[in-house]
Amino acid sequence: MATPLTPDQFVNALRAEGLRVVTVGEWRTHNRNHKGPWGPVHGVLMHHTAGGSSGAVDYCYDGSSDLPGPLCQGVITKDGTVHVISAGRSNHAGGGDPNVLAAVKDERYGDRPPVPHQHQGSAGAVDGNPHFYGFECVNFGDGKDPWPAAQVDAMVRAGAAVSRAYGWTEKSVIAHREWSDQKPDPAGPGMPGMPEFRARIKERLAHGPSWSPGTTPAPPATGTPMTAPARSLLQRTENLTLLENVPQTIYWTIEYPDDANGHGEGGKTVGSNIRYSAIVNLRIAGLGDGQVVEVYAAEEDANGVLLGESEIRHQIRGRELGYHPIAESAPVIGSVANRLVFRVVSRSPQPVTVEEAWLSMQSWPLNA
Repeated sequence: MATPLTPDQFVNALRAEGLRVVTVGEWRTHNRNHKGPWGPVHGVLMHHTAGGSSGAVDYCYDGSSDLPGPLCQGVITKDGTVHVISAGRSNHAGGGDPNVLAAVKDERYGDRPPVPHQHQGSAGAVDGNPHFYGFECVNFGDGKDPWPAAQVDAMVRAGAAVSRAYGWTEKSVIAHREWSDQKPDPAGPGMPGMPEFRARIKERLAHGPSWSPGTTPAPPATGTPMTAPARSLLQRTENLTLLENVPQTIYWTIEYPDDANGHGEGGKTVGSNIRYSAIVNLRIAGLGDGQVVEVYAAEEDANGVLLGESEIRHQIRGRELGYHPIAESAPVIGSVANRLVFRVVSRSPQPVTVEEAWLSMQSWPLNA
């Protein structure tokens, strides 16, 4: 039996896969569990919203009088951000074909699951809401609205994240149209067919969760083993106050057991002469709607003197929730010849506090 992930496990799995995650409202407890069981879970359904970006997250969170929310676990917007609105049962799958459910549960099909012959309200339909995670992806679904590459990549990563958490293969991820014979989604220009979509998930699952296409080659077909990455898990629990336009380095204070990776005393630095793929997770308080904190990589020498800063900046934006703490993840990929550090700078006119920071990173020697 596949037990549903806890809220933290769900969000952490998404962030570890390199996704930008925004949690919305009372997402931990906002669910439909009172209407029936949540689990056992067997797979992931991909949908399109059949509407534009404006109000999509709010609508999926609230639903309507006919279809109360939440309408999925996560909403994936055009820029590839995953807005997590629930960690429990939601109104997204509805009725579908029991033969499809069995094939997904056992992962016993070829390129496609069996053709569905059931739908919501049909005599032989089964309710998919207890058994599937659902991601609503913003698209009109009119055959004209394009799917940006960043959004499709986020959908692939989301499917891989849940599959990886359970040890499933790519065959546990299907389209809504593969579940119900009355549904067309997701579809449109730029959206790959589901066999190709699942092939991309399969490729991700062959690598570590922080892998990005083009950054780490797949294992050679000859079977020659790849150099195993060093893994880092560092944390900072002390408050770090940011003033407007004043960059600060995150100095880690807790280092969890991992591979030897050239960490300085107290986790001050991460490593040198490496290629890296990292996720920097921050909990930030005091960031107003539309205000920005930037996260980026930099290099320092053995004495902690700053040598250079990356021009690639990941922006964390405040939301309409006001100044309540927000938790965000920033994917950072690159290489350094000197010691690697991570920096943050606020563009907010009032002080902003990083209440907690943690780092998950894989790295390889530059000469490997």
